Amino acid sequence: MNNKCISIHSSRGGTGKSLLATNLAVLYAKKGLNVALLDLDFRAPSLEGIFSKIIKTPVECWLNDYLNGHCSAENATLDISENYNLKGKLVVGLANPNLEVMRNMAEKSRAWEVSAIKRLFLLRSYLYKEVKIDRVLLDTSPGVQYMSVNAAVSSDLSIVVTTLDSLDLSGTENVLRELYDAFEKKTAIVINKVYPQVLAPNNEWKQDIVRRVEKILGRTILGAIPCYCDVLQTDRSTILAIEKPNHPFIKNLEDILNKLERSI
Repeated sequence: MNNKCISIHSSRGGTGKSLLATNLAVLYAKKGLNVALLDLDFRAPSLEGIFSKIIKTPVECWLNDYLNGHCSAENATLDISENYNLKGKLVVGLANPNLEVMRNMAEKSRAWEVSAIKRLFLLRSYLYKEVKIDRVLLDTSPGVQYMSVNAAVSSDLSIVVTTLDSLDLSGTENVLRELYDAFEKKTAIVINKVYPQVLAPNNEWKQDIVRRVEKILGRTILGAIPCYCDVLQTDRSTILAIEKPNHPFIKNLEDILNKLERSI
């Protein structure tokens, strides 16, 4: 199996990007693939909160530290597979949620950005060769920031998550044009949080929404996921693919994963 790097991106926050990234990573590992999930959203990191219940010891080295050149790739990643009943490995790289650290990351120079993309490629290579990772998933920052650009450049394919909100769709159009078209990178779209009032009868709502959004964005649509109130109310540290594997949200995500694998 060929190693692949996939970034999960959005034009702005609130689309459910990190929720999708986390559960996709777990679904891959449940299928027997070795997966690394990296938090590159240094302005609003979320993976530390998601995995805080199972990481009992303090994190000694964050991805921030690695990109700053202060630690090795090995020290910046954690194998948390033993916490779950998975067929494959699940390795995570966490971003530091400290407010001062986040502020510092937002003020980096152009020279640092060039260094960071080089170190990101080295990290990916380390994960492929030394950890035997099959899929690297990058949960990146919304919009067109330096780390979202770095993630796009270093990925084989980027999933851009949007809702049907007009601001999300127009923002997604802009991101596709300004980032992915500019770098000629492969993309696919996931539509999340589709509200019941837009669902067509006779179970044809997915096809209807996919056609509409494909016409607007001109991109392949991997899937459309309904808005589930219980998912919105679920605690951030709950990983549905582990705790509620038969939930319709996960079933939709499994379909998306299968289409994703056919496209890469």
